[in-house]
Amino acid sequence: MILKMENFIIYEQPLSEIFRVSLRLEYLFSMIDHYLPDSSYVGTRNLITIIINVLQLLDRPDLKAKLAKELSHQTAHLMRLENLPQADQGKLHEVIQQLEEFSRGFIDSSGKIGQNLRDIGLLSNLRLHLLTPGGGLSFDIPIYQHWLNQSEAVRREAIDSWLNEFQQIRSAISLLLRLVRESTPLQTKPATHGFYQELLDPQKNIRIIRVSIDRGIDAYPEISVGRHFVSIRFYNPQIVLRPIPYQDNLEFGLAYCNA
Repeated sequence: MILKMENFIIYEQPLSEIFRVSLRLEYLFSMIDHYLPDSSYVGTRNLITIIINVLQLLDRPDLKAKLAKELSHQTAHLMRLENLPQADQGKLHEVIQQLEEFSRGFIDSSGKIGQNLRDIGLLSNLRLHLLTPGGGLSFDIPIYQHWLNQSEAVRREAIDSWLNEFQQIRSAISLLLRLVRESTPLQTKPATHGFYQELLDPQKNIRIIRVSIDRGIDAYPEISVGRHFVSIRFYNPQIVLRPIPYQDNLEFGLAYCNA
């Protein structure tokens, strides 16, 4: 049975570094969208901190190569679907073209992703000071205090130009995660006394494991993946005390996304 997604909480377990980074970037980009309309002093500080966090994630020297490789894998996977009569050929060709453009863009570009932002003195200084909790104050970096007190128009112009540097990576990550998530629907599985274990298919190169649970069930999963097995243990949430294993039987959704 395929589950409908209303009223469910989704938990995702990435099985490779490229997807761990992709999920973190997706979260940070959503936070940018949240704070972007807030032009207040605090809102702008929060937004800049997130931009710095994105740059920290993009510092990996192998990120472009790994992204290009994964995008090429997705391209090859979709090309194998071209001969299926039920496939939407127009949509398929459009997505393949997008994947190829993103892959070429990462391969052909020089430097790290977002390299232009690393050359901006203000952001370069902030990357050092914001590592300290509560850092980036006027006694740390007075030029930042001066910039934060400029007009909204001045700050917004700079922020928009900085965010434009993330457009390619953001679009590529969004497409990649969408393809992987949509590759496999969630299927209903039983957890006996809050525990589920299954043998993994060694032929499948799983990208992300997705688990869904009804919001009405007072439990959350911990997903453990080994070479041959996946184990899912559900727990009763305890904020103050140590969480305890969920003892009742329950049904949950499970998908091994291996597009």
